Amino acid sequence: LSDLPLAKALGRDKPFGKAAEMRMNGLRFRKGIGMGPASRVDLQLAGSWNLLRADLGVDDSCRSAGGLQFQVWSGERLLYDSGLVTAPAVVKPEIDVRGLTQLSLRTLGARGAQPARTCGNWANAVLIGTEGATVSLR
Repeated sequence: LSDLPLAKALGRDKPFGKAAEMRMNGLRFRKGIGMGPASRVDLQLAGSWNLLRADLGVDDSCRSAGGLQFQVWSGERLLYDSGLVTAPAVVKPEIDVRGLTQLSLRTLGARGAQPARTCGNWANAVLIGTEGATVSLR
């Protein structure tokens, strides 16, 4: 998903903030979307999509700032809520998106020493579907 034309406020294949590379629990992630403490990416889906996968966590560059929540919505329906995630934890949801036409990836609920500096990674965020399925920003 980091290949989409993302807003400048988001990190493309790097965390939100000044760090040059996305790292969680000491591991480097080459692809992903870095988000601030209250961010969202809204997606329009067309065709046949099956699954959303990602490695979610707080980037090592801001781990002392605190933790946050990751959520996935479709319209008014909450599909996934990670609960509070703090470093070094990384959660790996696999979310069924069959039949959906829109998704919203969100970070929220930052807590800790410096909530405004908390940065969450949607590392390796990918949609899996059939040939011809498309995704664009809403």
